[in-house]
Amino acid sequence: MDEFAGFNSKAFTFLEDLTKNQNRVWFAEHRAEYEEFVREPMKQFTDALSESLAKKEIPLWGDPKRSLFRINRDARFSKAKHPYNIHASGLFTRTGDKHSSGVLYFRLDPLGSRCAAGYLQPETHVLKKLRQGILDNPKAWLSLEKSLKRKGYELDYSHTLARIPRGFDHVPEEIEHAIKLKGWIIRKHLPRSVICSKELIKEVTNFAKDMLPLLSFGWHALAKFSD
Repeated sequence: MDEFAGFNSKAFTFLEDLTKNQNRVWFAEHRAEYEEFVREPMKQFTDALSESLAKKEIPLWGDPKRSLFRINRDARFSKAKHPYNIHASGLFTRTGDKHSSGVLYFRLDPLGSRCAAGYLQPETHVLKKLRQGILDNPKAWLSLEKSLKRKGYELDYSHTLARIPRGFDHVPEEIEHAIKLKGWIIRKHLPRSVICSKELIKEVTNFAKDMLPLLSFGWHALAKFSD
């Protein structure tokens, strides 16, 4: 397929305008801009990145029909009732949809675009297996964390339990911090200069390659401790 040349800066203009015009009448009047500068480029990006990941033998891919999040918000359980997301995003997984553990995430956002990887808000049974994976091989986990730090990455430790979770007694002190994690997340900021250039695919692909050991550690734990 043709090389993805990056997003048009008008994608940011549309999302910024949408932030100020959270109503269905305005969106209907500007839907053509959304389709041209946000939705269709997101589909093209998804295909291009999937192809790039495959070339690097990274087992993640996305489907433009299943991997992208809708612009419409589900505000039923949220205090914020605005009807539209002010960003565009999608997930890349081993299955190509949004329901697989271990993901690569991309977000086009006028407030700060980024990619991320790991196990984001995992279900309770998934998180338990991830913790068991750490406990089963603490040396491998600590080695993984050091390797990530050497590459300039650190797990987000802002969402952790105050205490060791129930069922994980006698955890070695050096991995207590990891066992308390509510998820494994590493983020990378993507400046607009990259978002709007042909370097975007390469940048996200390289990030995914760096994250593969973290994802693989989790996949191994999920397989080993499967029900």
